[in-house]
Amino acid sequence: MTHPPTLRGETFKGVASFTEQKEKTLEKFKEHNIVKAMVADGELWYDNERSDLIIIGGKNKPIDALRAQYNEGKLGVIGEMAPFYGKILANDPSQMPYFELAQELEIPVGFHVFPGGPNYGIHVLPEMLGGMRTYNAGPLQLEDVLVKYPHLRLYIMHGGWPYLEDVKALMYAHPNLYVDVAVINWILPQEEFHTYLKVLITAGFGDRIMFGSDQMVWPQVISIGIESVNNADFLTLDQKEDIFYNNAARFLKLSEKEIKKHKSE
Repeated sequence: MTHPPTLRGETFKGVASFTEQKEKTLEKFKEHNIVKAMVADGELWYDNERSDLIIIGGKNKPIDALRAQYNEGKLGVIGEMAPFYGKILANDPSQMPYFELAQELEIPVGFHVFPGGPNYGIHVLPEMLGGMRTYNAGPLQLEDVLVKYPHLRLYIMHGGWPYLEDVKALMYAHPNLYVDVAVINWILPQEEFHTYLKVLITAGFGDRIMFGSDQMVWPQVISIGIESVNNADFLTLDQKEDIFYNNAARFLKLSEKEIKKHKSE
């Protein structure tokens, strides 16, 4: 699958098979010293010799199935949750059992809001994205969830772009809310990405921003996303380290032993 031109004017040729996807992705992990990555449906990677790298994300399954998956040691995150593709909001009663399970099991939730798919995706891929609407994709839909489940560790995928003020308000109100910069670090023009990132940093939320790629079938964009963060001249080395590792280590509650091992590598 070839990605339509992004707002940067770039397009990407996708991998031809799942085997190629694993091989190319693991090559990028090695190239960039990536030590942990949340992979939706990551149980498909479980038999891989580097399965220690994969945090398995589970979604779109009955609650009992997710609980059984967790009990088998094959569920580390509930995500990515993306009910807005079906015009369903986060606070819909149908979604609450997933948040309740995550809080009970003390595992994080990755929640997908806008942007969804490529720019103009409703028109480019109507068969896949025809149910997506910008009016129901804003991050404020998560506030009822964050209030009801105050111990839930939740991160907004794709930084909540372009709803910047809403993201700041939610992060100000809820200390257990993080964001990642997946997709927006390769799909947006670099200046726009940097503007968005700098506002969150300046607002005081630099300790809750995590790197991500959401590369889907384009492993090459991992490198572009990393470079987009590294090219941000307003970030200090410490702030980059926070985005690339420290914030996620805290969010995921990695042990001191594991953190020490990762940093020694």
